[in-house]
Amino acid sequence: MSETSQAELERLRDAIRRHERLYYVEDQPQISDADFDALMARLAAIERAHPEWITPDSPTQRVGGEPRAGLAKAAHSSPLLSLDNAYSQAELADFDRRVRAGAGGEPVAYVAELKFDGLSMALHYEAGRFLRGLTRGDGETGEVVTENLRTLRSIPLTVGAAERAAAGLPPRFEVRGEVLMPRAAFQRLNQEREEEGEPRFANPRNAAAGAVRVLDARVTAARRLDFYAYAALVNGQPLLPSQAQTLAALAQAGFKVGRWRACRDLAAAWDFVQECERERETLPFEIDGVVLKVDDEGLRQKLGSTSKFPRWAIAYKYAARQAVTRVNDIVMSVGRTGALTPTAWLEPVAVGGVTVSRSTLHNLDEIERLGVRVGDSVRIERSGDVIPKVLEVVADLPRGPEPYQAPTRCPVCGSGVHREPGEVILRCVNPNCPAQLQQSLHHFARRGVMNIGGLGPALIEQLTQTGMVRDLADLYEKLDLEPLAALERMGEKSARNLIAQIDKSRANPLWRLIYGLGIRFVGERTAELLAERFGSLEALMEASEGELEQVEEVGPRIAAAIRIFFSEPANRDLVRRLRAAGLDPRQEPRAPRVPQTLAGKKLVLTGTLPHFSREEMKARIEAAGGKVSGSVSAKTDYVVAGEEAGSKLDKARELGVTVLDEAGIEALLEGRA
Repeated sequence: MSETSQAELERLRDAIRRHERLYYVEDQPQISDADFDALMARLAAIERAHPEWITPDSPTQRVGGEPRAGLAKAAHSSPLLSLDNAYSQAELADFDRRVRAGAGGEPVAYVAELKFDGLSMALHYEAGRFLRGLTRGDGETGEVVTENLRTLRSIPLTVGAAERAAAGLPPRFEVRGEVLMPRAAFQRLNQEREEEGEPRFANPRNAAAGAVRVLDARVTAARRLDFYAYAALVNGQPLLPSQAQTLAALAQAGFKVGRWRACRDLAAAWDFVQECERERETLPFEIDGVVLKVDDEGLRQKLGSTSKFPRWAIAYKYAARQAVTRVNDIVMSVGRTGALTPTAWLEPVAVGGVTVSRSTLHNLDEIERLGVRVGDSVRIERSGDVIPKVLEVVADLPRGPEPYQAPTRCPVCGSGVHREPGEVILRCVNPNCPAQLQQSLHHFARRGVMNIGGLGPALIEQLTQTGMVRDLADLYEKLDLEPLAALERMGEKSARNLIAQIDKSRANPLWRLIYGLGIRFVGERTAELLAERFGSLEALMEASEGELEQVEEVGPRIAAAIRIFFSEPANRDLVRRLRAAGLDPRQEPRAPRVPQTLAGKKLVLTGTLPHFSREEMKARIEAAGGKVSGSVSAKTDYVVAGEEAGSKLDKARELGVTVLDEAGIEALLEGRA
């Protein structure tokens, strides 16, 4: 690489880090998504050409690689304690009295912060670079989730010298904060899971917790999590003399900091508590209260902690948004994959200022766990989702007469239903079920998919009920102006506009069409990667499972789902008809920038190599088409072993897997072996 290319590489990394901060931390984007993507694409191209230049803190390294074998554990620099709770103004006043008594009667200033409904994390930085991330664990020891946290764009991978100087941070420091899932991301996730026939998550915290601890960092990346910082430490001790200074410094260093207020006394803090409760529903994330902290670090040290809680902080918890009402019915809805989802139809009740008349029951296992029957009185709660959840059956109120019986027939088409072994979802076995078709059309027409304006649920219902549209291809083959204009609430102008929108959609890029087909487990990101790799719908349709698994972020489950979809004669015919109707977008497949000498090979790294870090060698292997796994199995092709190789080397010898040293893998990479 020339010096000019080196300079361009660093300029790109600096520019991308700056724009990530502007977008994900400060909410002040200065360039379009397309311009940002172009910067990332140029950086990735340079790094593919010279994988030896890839560094762990490069913006391209936020997306995780292969699943890891397990989560290691590490001790916290100092205990990561929980907080004691207060549930009333009187309990807050008791806390304030205890603090002022410990302060010798002197005035006490507080900092009030939003209490996120998230997961506590500790981030460690060395030389300004993000080195390690730990969960709270038991407060003394946490799980190492570094690779997962790297995917969060609100976590800086590097805090530069200038930023550290401005914030008063040394090269080596620790940041503590909360990982959470924004409401918009949570609602989108649950919508995608419903469309794919997967059970919904109960609340954003559960979805975030699963994503942080999952062994595949690509899952974390797809959940669109966020991180809010609240503490800065050095060697386990607070860095700055006050909490207000700490929060200001964290923001200066490029971390996202939640809403907070310096309060001269308890009365000012109570004003903040009430203000945030009034605005709770308008926030982009879930909160369940406000945390009150003594501002002065010296006083904190004087007050100390119990074995569980610091004496200088308390969490005021808002009252749960719950109510008791009656279940009038349990109704099954049918999604586009044929999944039947039960919903409780409720006696309308006010919860948190909103009238609630229905609640998701998720699946049959949830109904059985709750023991809910039609006629039961149930306690419901509004959390981070649009649809509230049933918490429990109220045992001391009258019960419904009969336990719920799962349907044996689809409630829409009357066909049989089936439950796959190991799944919690019932599915309609009829691929031509009108409900599935309606949901498929709705997904296909969405703004983020084929973007067919005017094709809404009411019109889709008319089109399917009249038989004008029996599958996706009929949109392009069979819709004529006159019969379309004759439908209810249409008219000639609306019909012309719809036909124009359908015609316009023929020019959509390939990934939108792939996403629109509704292949199970194939979301927007996967569709983009498939389009980039195969370049045409025809090539994708003919790809083997092995070829599909070579695509970034496509594992065995997704590859199998794609093959199952395209092995169906009806789906192959659908693709043929769509192509004949002019939907045949093509793009140049992504060409590998280095020889694919390890294409299709599975490798495991163990021990320390003389000239490359494990991350650097992993990047070189993947650039050459190989896959790096965390565990040795009979399917492993090579184990690359350095000094102090451990049990993986023993397992390789036991299974007869070829073992390479650094020279051996170099020879393979260069095509000399």
